[in-house]
Amino acid sequence: MTANRQPRYRVTVHELHDGKTTEVIDAYGSAFITAVATLDDDLMEVHFGEGGPGTLQRHIVAAITAEHSPPRRR
Repeated sequence: MTANRQPRYRVTVHELHDGKTTEVIDAYGSAFITAVATLDDDLMEVHFGEGGPGTLQRHIVAAITAEHSPPRRR
């Protein structure tokens, strides 16, 4: 009998510019959260994806928030 193993994920992102494709990330992990957006004047179209355990996803969200939030004034 084989053990029930959690899935692993691979996320790749490519930049497409002037007919050239450049890989900007190729990463493996136990969970992921993705967001891709296009801003057209006042309209933003966003596509989200996620996978893996919810507890690990919440840690990812906290890390993103800490990295991209403006410093708090004291």
